[in-house]
Amino acid sequence: VNLLPLRTPSDGFTMANRTDPSAATIHGTNPQFLVEKIVREKIYNHPYWKEHCFGLTAETLIDQAVRLKCVGGTYGGARMPTEFLCLVLKMLQIQPEREIVLELV
Repeated sequence: VNLLPLRTPSDGFTMANRTDPSAATIHGTNPQFLVEKIVREKIYNHPYWKEHCFGLTAETLIDQAVRLKCVGGTYGGARMPTEFLCLVLKMLQIQPEREIVLELV
């Protein structure tokens, strides 16, 4: 019988959802907490987050932002997050330099 080991938070399973350790806190807390918990969870489970936001750097973040077709929050009956909102959360995670943020705005 080939059993798969259980995943724990310490084995990197949630590593893609962690804030950069060098990122500044906002109001003394994790900057990702600016996005509501339920919306964060929906973003983490969204296919765009898993396929396009994993491993993004400040430079590749700009490439993804250029491909955006719309800007918004959530949509549909299930209130799915837009690609824009996924990139906003990624920006909160990696906190790129000010020039990069201004370029995206």
